[in-house]
Amino acid sequence: MSLTCSRDLTGKIFRDTALFGALSEPQLARVQRTMRSLHLEENDHLFDAQEVADRFFVIVRGRVKLFHVSVNGAEKVVRIQGPGDSIAMPVMFMEQQNYPIFASALTPCDVLAFDNKTFLAVLRESPETCFRMMAEMSKRLYVQLSEIRNLSMQTAPVRLARYLLTNKSGGLGAGTSMVRLDASKRVIASRLSIQPETFSRLLGRLAGLGLIEVKGRSILIPDAEALEKFIDEEQQGQERV
Repeated sequence: MSLTCSRDLTGKIFRDTALFGALSEPQLARVQRTMRSLHLEENDHLFDAQEVADRFFVIVRGRVKLFHVSVNGAEKVVRIQGPGDSIAMPVMFMEQQNYPIFASALTPCDVLAFDNKTFLAVLRESPETCFRMMAEMSKRLYVQLSEIRNLSMQTAPVRLARYLLTNKSGGLGAGTSMVRLDASKRVIASRLSIQPETFSRLLGRLAGLGLIEVKGRSILIPDAEALEKFIDEEQQGQERV
C-alpha cells in the first residue's frame, strides 16, 4: 500500500460524493486536513476484521470487496464498492470501534482515508450537520436492507438476472445493453449467495434461453425487457410452489 492520488480525482470525489454534501465549506476543509491518499494493488488489504477502526475511507478509483472469512477459511463477499463509495463510516458510531469485516482491493485502487476523531468532532459541534448525515446514512441503510431482503427471498436465477439488469449499460442500439463484470465470477457469485458452479450453470441457462450472451468478462443483454419478463415468470412460479 502506497500514498498516491491525483488532485483532479480527489476533487471530483468531494464534488460528487453525497457523504460530504452534509458538510459546510469550513467543516469540509477541516476534514480534508486529516486526509491520507492511499494506493492499493490488486489483493492488497485495506483493513482486517477486528483491527482498530480509526479511519473511514472513500474510493476514488477501482473496486474494493468487503467480506467475512469463515472458520474453514471460506470467503463470503458482503459488498463490492466502487468510486464514490464510502467504507467503514458507520463503525465510528459504534461502541466497539473495530472493523467488523475484511476489505481488500479487487483491482488497483486509489482510496482516501479520513480520521474518525476529527469527523466526530465536526458532527458534535453542529446538530444540523448531524441530521443531514443521519439522513444520508438512512438512505444507505434502506438500500442495504433491500439488498438483504432480495438475497433472502429471491431465487438464485432471479438474483442473478436482477444483478445483470442493475449493472447494465446501454448505448448499444436496439434495446441491447452490456454488463462488464467488475470482479471475478467467483466473487460475484459470493456476493449473490450463489455457489460458483451454480453461477456458471445459471449463466449457461440464461444464454441457452437467448436472454444473454457471455463474452469473457462481458455479458450482452439483447433485450432487457425479455430478461425482466424472465424474472416475473420465475417469481410467479415460486409463488405457485
